[in-house]
Amino acid sequence: MVTYEAIHKKVSTYHQEHLLDFYHELNEREQQTLLEQIDHLDLSHMPKMAAKSKQTSTSITALPSQPAFDLTEKEKTQLYNRGVSLLSQGRVAVVLLAGGQGTRLGHDGPKGTVTMDDNPETSLFALQAQQIQAQQQEAHVQIPWYIMTSPINDADTRTYFADNHYFGLKKEQVTFFIQDVSPAITPEGKIILADKGQIFQAPNGNGGVFASLKKAGILKEMKTNGIEWIFFNNIDNALVQVADPLFIGYADRDGADISTKSVKKVAPSEKVGVLGQRDGKPAVIEYSELTEEERHHPLLQDANIGIHLFKRDFLDRTADASLPYHLAHKKIPSIATDGTKIDPVEPNGYKLELFYFDVFPLASSMSIFQVDRENEFLPVKNKTGQDSLEEARTRFSS
Repeated sequence: MVTYEAIHKKVSTYHQEHLLDFYHELNEREQQTLLEQIDHLDLSHMPKMAAKSKQTSTSITALPSQPAFDLTEKEKTQLYNRGVSLLSQGRVAVVLLAGGQGTRLGHDGPKGTVTMDDNPETSLFALQAQQIQAQQQEAHVQIPWYIMTSPINDADTRTYFADNHYFGLKKEQVTFFIQDVSPAITPEGKIILADKGQIFQAPNGNGGVFASLKKAGILKEMKTNGIEWIFFNNIDNALVQVADPLFIGYADRDGADISTKSVKKVAPSEKVGVLGQRDGKPAVIEYSELTEEERHHPLLQDANIGIHLFKRDFLDRTADASLPYHLAHKKIPSIATDGTKIDPVEPNGYKLELFYFDVFPLASSMSIFQVDRENEFLPVKNKTGQDSLEEARTRFSS
């Protein structure tokens, strides 16, 4: 059992004593719950997290891509067949990031349950399941599908799959795992209490996927099963080609630790992250980091669309790597020093989020496969307008 004395020493060491301000007002069960929450926190990272918003000078350079449409028909056939062969040998697994809710889309439930026409068979989950089915039929294999949920949508996601009979897939090939959570901090770096005996914690961002894969024993399972490549994508692309054999063949031929799909920016001014190099290492470079000259650079036009192939042994080596936290300024329910609850109307603290692409600089090499936006990228991030559910429904109804 975690003791008050041990936790008091821990919080005192890292100047987070306020976490115990209301300890003696709690009942025994609440006290133990709070002590266990604090015990699981890595407080040594807190001062570093608070400093992450400071920008440092970096050198940004291009990383040339391979446009798919520049390949000859013979090359495409060879790469496609190579990908099908890897699939048929059971060397490819799929990981889906699906921890978000559909709130911004006007939908009550996991984002993956959003539909194109109110039919579960047209939900974002179903569209990706259909892609997997197509590749399975081509390769005569059962493809393992690992879906990362979050504490807020895990139960609903599992129920949705069960109610819809896994959209034609086998129950045993679909594995759910939950991403970890992280606390929120004040501008001074103090961890925020949501209540007298409860630390505010939220899903730790898509970059938590690697540690969560290892924690759930999935990376070990993949190694045992002979998986060599992990296809990695987000839930909110309605046109993603899951386990695309052409992409798999390209990645395997190239041999880089990471291969990533891109689409060409529609214009230099498009506010998207681009694939390139920072200080000579693979990276996603945010629009705000680019100078006007760099935004027009002909080799810095590959927009990141969140579709990647990772070598499984690369993730084995890097799953424990300490990725930097990014600070998201948010309105966070908290408790005042006098014990009254605060429901802020303005952002009052920072959620701590990990981004998956911060693992890119750890790769010895990365290749970029540029594809057609019209056929492969339709993000569903807003309810209406650009990159919206409205846009996706119009596309699917036409």
